[in-house]
Amino acid sequence: MLEIANKYIKQIQQKINVELEIPNEFIRKSYGNIYDYIAKDYKHRLAGNGPFLVKNDVGIVIQFGTSDDIEYYIKGYEDGTWKPSSNGVWDPN
Repeated sequence: MLEIANKYIKQIQQKINVELEIPNEFIRKSYGNIYDYIAKDYKHRLAGNGPFLVKNDVGIVIQFGTSDDIEYYIKGYEDGTWKPSSNGVWDPN
C-alpha cells in the first residue's frame, strides 16, 4: 500500500513541481492505510494536501477533505455518510 501511496504523491508532485514525501506515521485500518503527505522542503506550504486512504482490497486511493479533522472523514467513510467526489478517487492501474 505504501508503494501505491508513493505513486499517488508522485503524480501530484509532478503537477505542482514540489518534492513531496509521506511521513513515517500513518493510520492502519482493516480496509486500508491512511496517509498524509508534506513538502520535503519546509519552505513550501501546501494547500489541499488532505489525508488519503489506500484501500487494501483493490489498491485505489480515496482522497479525504481538508475542512474537517481526519476523524470526521474516517467516521463518515466507515458509516457510509461521507462519499468521495469522482475526482477524489485515483486508480493506480
